[in-house]
Parts: sequence; structure tokens; C-alpha cells
Amino acid sequence: MPTLQGKVAIISGSSGGIGAAIARELSHRGARVVINYPFTSEKEKADAVLSTLEGPAGSITVEADLSSATGPSKLVEAAVERFGTIDILVNNAGISAPLDIRHADLDECLSAWDSMAVLNGRGTLLLTRAVLKHLAKQNSRIINICSTTSRNPEPAISLYAGTKGMIESFTRCWARDLPREYGCTVNTVAPGPVATEHVLSAPAHILEILRRTSEGTPVAPRMAYPSEVAWIVATLCDKQAGWLNGLYIPVAGGSTLS
Repeated sequence: MPTLQGKVAIISGSSGGIGAAIARELSHRGARVVINYPFTSEKEKADAVLSTLEGPAGSITVEADLSSATGPSKLVEAAVERFGTIDILVNNAGISAPLDIRHADLDECLSAWDSMAVLNGRGTLLLTRAVLKHLAKQNSRIINICSTTSRNPEPAISLYAGTKGMIESFTRCWARDLPREYGCTVNTVAPGPVATEHVLSAPAHILEILRRTSEGTPVAPRMAYPSEVAWIVATLCDKQAGWLNGLYIPVAGGSTLS
């Protein structure tokens, strides 16, 4: 029997990359999933992900821009209207903008910080807040997708790393505050470099940084595959993972070892 049969999962930012892989894995394990995309231009990609799901019928796509103040509640309302309750929330939506504050001008710094802080930080906060009253009160899960950069930053990535540090702090606080009232656990999954389409199309100097990081990875000289991140997320959703709470789990092949 699929381990997540009967569960409903929202995965923010799931029209591609890691989010899409998580949606596929949760569906494969029996969950009905809510695939989120931010703009109409992304609908075709979200529909393509939906068409590849191997699990039960009934999964949906929802357009909601989580960088807006109303986007998170819009996403939750659409999910609740369809399914009535939510068992799993995966806060995956996020953006990165590598920027060296030593050389960027003030306007560049402010623009990059504002866009990342609003989506990565505030979006995670507001989506979690919106979903709480709709969580199933037993064996529900909140999983925040962070990044190893919050603890092991690459060059010129301090702004992005700072917003991911917010998410790690949210996890630690919510893992204390929420479980008894909402019947949930709260954990962080922190990928290192992941071979998504977005990452592989990055500028050459960014790819060179990632190549150097990958070459030093103890397990193998490569980036993670999205499916490897999805596997640990789905495993945290299993009933047997109910005593795992407040964790920071790097998915990086040991590249964070000092």
C-alpha cells in the first residue's frame, strides 16, 4: 500500500525543478498533490508536471504568486476548496540572485534583497500561517526547503544565504510552537547544488563555482538530482517519521563536512 495514501500535499513552486520532483514522489507514494505555479506563463509547465504524476487521480494545479501578500492564502483556499483539509505543506518556492555586496551598488542590493526576502522569507511565513487552521490534526507535516548556503555559503551569495537562514530559523521556532496544537512536525531539508534546468542554465561563472563545489563532494563529484531531494522530503512525510522534528537535513553528498 502506498505510504501516503489519502494524504493531500501542497508543494509551493512546483512547476519545475525540485518542486516538481517532490510532487511526483509524493504522488508516487499515494498522495494527491497541489502543484503551484506563480504566473499564467508557467501554467503549461505545471500542467506538464500534473500529466506525469503516477499516483491517485484528483491532483490539481493552482496559480498563486507567493511573493504577493494574498498569494499564499489564495493557494491554500484553492486546495481546501478541492480537498477539505491539508496533510502536508512543502515550502519550496524561492529565488536566488547571486550578488557580491562589495561590488554591487545600493539599488542592486536593495532590489535583490527585497525580491528574495519577500518570496523566500515572507512567502514561507504567510503560506505556513495560512495553512495551519486547515492542517489535519494528526500526522501532518510542514517541510521547509532551505539550502546548505545558510550554513556553508558559496562566494557572493550572502543575500540569498541570509534569506535561507530565515527559513532555518522558522523551522526551529515552529518545531517548538506548532506540533502539539496542530498535530504536525516541522523540518528543514537543505539541498546543496542540484542539477535542475534552472541551475544548469546559470551564467558560466556561477556554474564554475558549482563545479568546484561538486568536485569536492565526498560521495561523488556531481550535483544532487532533484529526485534525491524529493526522496528525503517524502520520507519525512511517512507516518514512521513522526518522531523527527526540528531537523536540518543537508542533501549534499557530504559536501558540508568540514
